Amino acid sequence: MGLCRLVKFASVVIIGILLVWILSPAIILPPDDPVGAVTIYVTDYGWHSRLVLPTGNGELIQYAYGDWNYFALNQQDWRNGAAALLLPTQGTLGRRKFSNIIELQQIIQQQNYTLFSLEVAQSPVIELLTLLDKRFNRNMATSIENRKIGLTLVKDDQEYTLFHNSNHEIVAWLKSLDCRIYGFVMWANFQVKHS
Repeated sequence: MGLCRLVKFASVVIIGILLVWILSPAIILPPDDPVGAVTIYVTDYGWHSRLVLPTGNGELIQYAYGDWNYFALNQQDWRNGAAALLLPTQGTLGRRKFSNIIELQQIIQQQNYTLFSLEVAQSPVIELLTLLDKRFNRNMATSIENRKIGLTLVKDDQEYTLFHNSNHEIVAWLKSLDCRIYGFVMWANFQVKHS
């Protein structure tokens, strides 16, 4: 009887620890003293996040990743939702240009989303923009405009899965900018901490 209670207690403790870990925000730590620092932005849209990078001429480009049917085509029924969660599906890469930071801030405020800013080195930003632009342009023939989410989207070569969703892709992009991310990443539950 004592062993049974011990197993139940240990199970409750483990489940509690897992829930706290899953529900706690993932922490983004930007690099210390980045060379030629530029400001980038992570936008939190609830379940999904997007990355906004400066182009160098005052404009900004927002990139997003998701499931083609659910995210790009707005086919948000239970069947496509379940497929996006449980099966590898067609990925999509989305892009939007902003003429300046004020335009981005207005959209974020209108939609009541969250915008995080952080400074990173300029050189990796240029490299990431080049990589994402090439990745986007490679499948330009599949391009569609989605006015509901404000993005131009193309099919992507990377499959979308539960363990490689929009937030995992953002984390990979942030890591390429020398950011460190700690915590559980499944949905857009980020915080930025400066050392």
